[in-house]
Amino acid sequence: MAKPSITPQIAAVLEPYLEELQEAWERGRRLTPTLPVTDGKVNVRQLVRALAARDDKIKIHHEQHFFNKPELRSAVNAVAEQQGLELIGSRSPEEAHDAARQRIGKLSGEASELRKTMAERESVIDALRRENASLRAQMAMLEDTGMVVRSGTAR
Repeated sequence: MAKPSITPQIAAVLEPYLEELQEAWERGRRLTPTLPVTDGKVNVRQLVRALAARDDKIKIHHEQHFFNKPELRSAVNAVAEQQGLELIGSRSPEEAHDAARQRIGKLSGEASELRKTMAERESVIDALRRENASLRAQMAMLEDTGMVVRSGTAR
């Protein structure tokens, strides 16, 4: 049976928290953002920690849901946009290129390792095929003549 979604539990704690932050934003004359911020972006890790402090069912690893679940991300992004912050999941073009380069480099390294492993296995398979052919020839000679041919090692 599928595990029930954590999204409704997070949303139940998130919505009142965001309302409090928005009220504090309006009371503070909109000078400083009330959402947790790092370098002008919403700090999702700090946001989840604040929610976990309010409800023990929310764990730090639930941070991933803010990137994967549109209903959670859009709720936070609505407040972030009003406060002039970069939205969850937004990247500058330079950061996006760097992330793509790192991913391509990682995949290239994995592909290179797979090619090496595949070549090694093909070499082993080829050697085993040659040995098998030699043994079949020796077996055929034994069956035809009844004589055992000694050729050093049995290959």
